[in-house]
Amino acid sequence: MQDVRDPNFERITTLEQANKFIEESVKQLQEQIQNNKVILALSGGVDSNVVAALLNKAIGKNLICIHVNHGLLRKNESQEVLETFKNKMNLNLIYLDVEE
Repeated sequence: MQDVRDPNFERITTLEQANKFIEESVKQLQEQIQNNKVILALSGGVDSNVVAALLNKAIGKNLICIHVNHGLLRKNESQEVLETFKNKMNLNLIYLDVEE
């Protein structure tokens, strides 16, 4: 498989680069979303977790996350999502337990 990463994309290797990426991403999200609301399916995987954290920083309570425990997740994943995003980050999180 070929590396399809943009050759101009700088690899993040320092805290300063990470902070710059976060700052720029938050600014772009705020410009694009403005005062609208966003609904995000928060699976508990890395991708949706990062998106949730960035969107929360950018738009706060205009972000509505939905996490569905359908019974096929990794062990304790729903509890970790709830602990991290609802309890620690105070995200606007809707939790549905449909495991049965």
